[in-house]
Amino acid sequence: MIASADSPFRRRSSSPAAFGSRLAALGREHPVVFDEFMAAPLVLRHGDVSAALRDTATFSTQVYAMGPMSSAMIALDGADHHRQRRIHNRFFSAVASARYARTVAPIAERTFGALAAKNQADLVEDAGARYPMEVFLALLGIPDELGDQGLRWVRTIVSWLGSPMSEELAGPGGQAFAELSAYTRQLVERERESPGDNLLGEVVRAYLSEDAYSPETVTVAVVGLLLGGFETTIQMLSATIASLLLNPESLARVRADPGLIDAAIDEAFRWANPSAGLYRLVRRDTRIAGMDMVAGSMVYLCVAAAHFDEQVYPEAERFDLERRGGHLGFGFGPHYCVGAPLARIEVRAALTALLAACPAVRLHPDSPPSFYYGARGFVQHGTDALPVLLGT
Repeated sequence: MIASADSPFRRRSSSPAAFGSRLAALGREHPVVFDEFMAAPLVLRHGDVSAALRDTATFSTQVYAMGPMSSAMIALDGADHHRQRRIHNRFFSAVASARYARTVAPIAERTFGALAAKNQADLVEDAGARYPMEVFLALLGIPDELGDQGLRWVRTIVSWLGSPMSEELAGPGGQAFAELSAYTRQLVERERESPGDNLLGEVVRAYLSEDAYSPETVTVAVVGLLLGGFETTIQMLSATIASLLLNPESLARVRADPGLIDAAIDEAFRWANPSAGLYRLVRRDTRIAGMDMVAGSMVYLCVAAAHFDEQVYPEAERFDLERRGGHLGFGFGPHYCVGAPLARIEVRAALTALLAACPAVRLHPDSPPSFYYGARGFVQHGTDALPVLLGT
């Protein structure tokens, strides 16, 4: 057992890769080990993590079936989940995603292009923190003036979801969720009258096509997209940029050949992915790597450790633009992140805009980033700030 004080989840590092590397090293000795701080056994090897993610009959997402997200897709399994996923896939089709990309690109250019006038900046506070909300406002056709209020709602709700048993967070979180849902429902009902070509219109049409439309159901879907794509996107963007800044040779290659941006994003999502792992509820007695798992207990599938499993990723600590084999950063199996196409679009557009506007961007030598689990108050591995120099 790992004592709470010794948990890898309580340590900081100047590199986002140190966390996963440290956990993978532990996994080479103990494929499953109980972590007192996380209050669950950590599953640390890639094969075991990916197998559990596929086996939703044994390892269920019902752990998330509490509070405001009890009817969201992440909390569903079986036929109900399959139907919701089929509907969600409609509004993230290749045609729809290409249209979203055309909307996102100018937002990224405006947001990150503005940094060109600065000599130094914090990429999180000065650009990244507002960027996903601005994208969602544009895609959903929501008035710009909602921006600050929307940020407050989402941050309050996501903080609550990260600690659902906290009485201190439950009151503000529940109120924020009710207010955001009420606002979103008004938008949904208005969109139903004449669905447009934006994301909200695609969501409404998708539910109508499956004879599954109701204001309540579509509101839950839209709010779920907002909550799932906000802070995660901020940290994915920070992780991707930090990965390149910490690996100057790879950064130079991407600058010289923008065609490598997708490869850089994929490798960054492995090397520095903010999704440290996923809790699952054990639905029936089973075993993982020789350890008994009792029905009704919790288990933590450690994505960060799996990403540094040398059996799957040779020389895992090296950031490698030529690497193949994918990653688990968006999950795996039936609950693979349905918003992954949009997250990729946002990160790709932001990275492209940043490198075009600030070709000399580099880490600030006097303010190294600090990566840790729980960054910005959320249950992810990331950083509160990413200080950089921008001038030549």
